Amino acid sequence: MRRQERRQHLSRSAGRFTLGTVSEQTPVTPHPGEELLRVAEAVHAGEVTVAFTPGPTVLAKVGEKLLDIAEASQVSIDSGCRMGMCGSDPVRILEGDENLSKMRSAERRTLERLGLGADCRMACVSRVQGPVVVDPQPGLEASSESKDGEPQRLAVTSDDALRRAIRRVVVVGAGVAGVTAAEEVRRALPDTELTLIGDEPYAFYNRMAITRLVSESVSIESLYLNRRDWAESRRIDYRRGVPATAIDRANREVHLADGERLPYDRAVIATGARPLVPPIEGVGTEGSFMLRTIDDAVQIQQHIRRRRCRTAVIVGAGLLGLEAAYYLTQLDVRVRVLDRGPWPLSRQLDEHAGALLWEMLQDLGIELLPKTEAQRVLSDDAVTGVELIDGGSIEAELCLIATGILPNSELAEAAGLEVAVGVTVDDGMQTSDPHVFAVGDVVDHNGRRYGLWPASVEQAQVAAARMIGSEAAFQLPAQPARLKVPGIDLLSIGVVDAAGGESRTVAVSAYGTRRYRKLILEQGRLTGAIILGSPELFDDVTKAVEIGLDLGSDLDALERGKWQALSRGVEGGTLALGVSAT
Repeated sequence: MRRQERRQHLSRSAGRFTLGTVSEQTPVTPHPGEELLRVAEAVHAGEVTVAFTPGPTVLAKVGEKLLDIAEASQVSIDSGCRMGMCGSDPVRILEGDENLSKMRSAERRTLERLGLGADCRMACVSRVQGPVVVDPQPGLEASSESKDGEPQRLAVTSDDALRRAIRRVVVVGAGVAGVTAAEEVRRALPDTELTLIGDEPYAFYNRMAITRLVSESVSIESLYLNRRDWAESRRIDYRRGVPATAIDRANREVHLADGERLPYDRAVIATGARPLVPPIEGVGTEGSFMLRTIDDAVQIQQHIRRRRCRTAVIVGAGLLGLEAAYYLTQLDVRVRVLDRGPWPLSRQLDEHAGALLWEMLQDLGIELLPKTEAQRVLSDDAVTGVELIDGGSIEAELCLIATGILPNSELAEAAGLEVAVGVTVDDGMQTSDPHVFAVGDVVDHNGRRYGLWPASVEQAQVAAARMIGSEAAFQLPAQPARLKVPGIDLLSIGVVDAAGGESRTVAVSAYGTRRYRKLILEQGRLTGAIILGSPELFDDVTKAVEIGLDLGSDLDALERGKWQALSRGVEGGTLALGVSAT
């Protein structure tokens, strides 16, 4: 009998691979488990292990955020960042930090502000690219240090003589702009006497999340964004609940309401903004409110409880108005929102996205009235309704005005500084007095007022750098607008509609769903985007618009819903290349 040729093969036995032989002419009967193994490997392709300590070890797709993985795995973690609770979801990376998406500057600043070490990340922005081990409840004991043990510092050039001459700095205003300015000044001038003045009695808190306080879904304590020893550990003299009453530029002093006078070599005005009150008769009646501070939110909450309110009207359908509407519905209040525009967020959304958002708001119990304006707040001893410009009226026991903000520029104006609507500043955030800077919502920069958290942070960093002679300049790219309502994932950034000419629009909408994606390109470069229902795209789309990513050669792929080009073109991009964005 002819000797059969034989070859070596690998077979799985008892969970291990063993070396054996098989005749080429003899058919091999596969082990029953091999087909199951092959199917399992195919199903889990592109997945990595994420181990929570304490907690389960799970499989997650490459590109998923740690926050989404934790929530899907029922791991206890505060996801308040979805509602604007910036800094509420830090985690400690025990192993595999090299297998996470690259840390960007905003995340690094948040971790530094929280006083967390270099082994921590923010779960809401950290995407897995390989196996990691995570502690979902890190303590706040570790200081924020770089991996070599040295505190991280602002990398700017400076004038040493100028640094020595600045012995005292006073920051007026303790919101995000003021606190960031104080933080950056301390880094730039470690030996300077630094004072931070805040007119509210509360420590630095997340103003973007106060709508949650209305529904009692969070406590005041949970809104605080800094450690208790934040000011002390940075040698900042933090004066809370003591408003500044004047800036004496001739003597370089800031006057406080308690009579004290604080000398300064440099001052930073960060007095923020207040709600814009439209010319509506009856505003100020009991039961009519603005919403800007913790005290405002508490007063609304107490009024609803005391009066047992069941109906409310919100004047204004911007981000604040819609977010407040949602949290009022959580108290079983029927909410009607008056919108001057034809659809919600008409400045940030096109008609198609606006129509989809309208439907989603209705599903949440929020009734939107487009092209509708209030003329008068009706009342007897408290609010009873709102009269409309068209002559109609709506019954309501509460009226919330959410029609924008106005800079608190009175202090600067009284000091003789140049003021338009806000305090006029140059690209270095310097006012008409070279010894005084201004940052945040109080600022008027090139005729524009931003009213955005990232803008305030960027301006504060530039002001601190310029203070010591750096050539830093404020050039903020397009800013993203995100609606913080549970169940609605919405991002708008940059231009909303193509301007014609060389402009192109790429829109993808899945029929029968409320998912919508739109990109606007000018001469091939990305200048704007609207994303509804695909939160995994937010980070890369935001960065792509900020840098004006050239996508001209990827138009065909984009129109087919293959948006991996966004991730390839963004440093630290996070979309898995094998995943379609359809």
